[in-house]
Amino acid sequence: MATFLIVLGIMCSVGLPTYAILYIVPQVKPNDWKAGAPFLLMLPGFLIFGYGAYLNNNKTITVSTACGIVKYYKNYSTGGRHSQKTFERITVHLDHSQYFRHFRFDESLARQNKDEYVCFELYDRQKNTHLSESKILKWID
Repeated sequence: MATFLIVLGIMCSVGLPTYAILYIVPQVKPNDWKAGAPFLLMLPGFLIFGYGAYLNNNKTITVSTACGIVKYYKNYSTGGRHSQKTFERITVHLDHSQYFRHFRFDESLARQNKDEYVCFELYDRQKNTHLSESKILKWID
């Protein structure tokens, strides 16, 4: 929503004054107040852009805790077929859930053994919808 408002604000800031220059200004006298229409029509675009930027900066990230059983680790490559960069995800069967969840984690975190019960802090994609994926922050003892 915020990104849409930012793009709409930019389009209105450019499009409405262009419309005014092409269609309104040629039809009015130079001393008429309507000759300033291009400048006045920039205001709605700036207001929409400002509101979108305000909504975009208002996102807070909440840290969640979860526990579950480690199932496996899997490496993924980023980019195209010949990319050398890889990252690793851990698959955990969380408590009170019938599904497996895949989490990205920092390479500095120690690896946990398969079928080990672990607790951890994470940025949860389900609770923070603006994140691209869930990420484990640290293991809790």
